[in-house]
This record gives sequence, C-alpha cells and structure tokens, in this order.
Amino acid sequence: MPRHLLILSVLTLVGCAAPEVPKEQYFRLIATPAETPVAKPLKGIVEVPPFDAEGVLAERPLLFTADGGRKLEQRNYAYWTNSPPQMLRDQLVTYLRSAQIAKEVVPSELRVDAKYVVRGKLRRLEQTANPDGGVIEIEVALLDEDTNRLIASKVFLAKEPATSGDIDDAVAALNTGMNQIFREIAGMISRPHS
Repeated sequence: MPRHLLILSVLTLVGCAAPEVPKEQYFRLIATPAETPVAKPLKGIVEVPPFDAEGVLAERPLLFTADGGRKLEQRNYAYWTNSPPQMLRDQLVTYLRSAQIAKEVVPSELRVDAKYVVRGKLRRLEQTANPDGGVIEIEVALLDEDTNRLIASKVFLAKEPATSGDIDDAVAALNTGMNQIFREIAGMISRPHS
C-alpha cells in the first residue's frame, strides 16, 4: 500500500474515534469547625434528622442554573458523595458539636432520648451562572422534643460568588455559604428563647 494511502487511512481512523468521555467527579461539602463555643449552650441532647428536600434537590447530581433558579439542570458526571439532605445534616451535626451547642449533638439514627430536635429543609443548593457562584437556602426549626413546641425557626440564604464558572469554584462557594449558614443556625439555637 502506498505510504500516502496508509497515512490517510490512519488519519481517517483517528478522526472516527469516539470522543473521550469525561470522568465522573464526586464532591462533598465540609463544615469548618466553629471558632469559639456558643455562649449559651442548650441543656439536654440535641437530635438532628436528615434534612427534607423535594424533587431533584434530594438527588446526588450537582445542580446548575443560569436564570436565577427558575430552570435547573443536573450536571453530567458531577455528583455529591451522598444525597444533599444527608450530607448537610451530617455536616451540621459536626459543626454544632464543634460549637458546643449542647453536651451531646447526635444524628437521629442513634434513637436517643433527646430534649431538642433541629429540623431542616433544603430549598436550594446549586451552581449559578451570570454571576458565577453558588446558592444555598435552608429552612431550620428548633423544637422541644417533649412538647413538640416550636422554639425558633428561620430561613437561611447564602449567595456566594465564585472566581470562575468552573465546578470546583462553585463547590467552594457553596461550602463557604454552608459554613456561613451553620454559624447563623448555631446563633439562632443558642439565643435565649421565651
């Protein structure tokens, strides 16, 4: 076979090769320990069940929006290491322990006799474009477990900018927002309530 036909055949085969499939990436949010303990810890055990979330917010693919949150897309090949409701609850438990919000802060799976329960509902957790960043919104309530009385409730929202549209930067922005919200949650829980 003439050399130029051989080269042409090789180039044709290379041109027909399937594009490389992106590798799957897994991300997690990690709570930064509280800088100082809260001034007024709760007396009694605090239980934290997994957060509630509806629809795609409960799924593991990362979410992306370019229109302020009206249209969401799941990122291909980018996943949370665990479902967002479970991941955020686990990180909140870690944070509240570091803030010494109570003598014991436990996940609900331990089924202990807790005095208080912290319930959360995930409303938003997404990468944003125009501007680049991340948005996280969580509704949290503190209840007296014995009486089921609502002690405090608030919706926490953090919109954090990212240095680029890269997914790694968006996850870093979401992590910053999560930690800001956790500080505010600890403040709400430790505030004197009538």
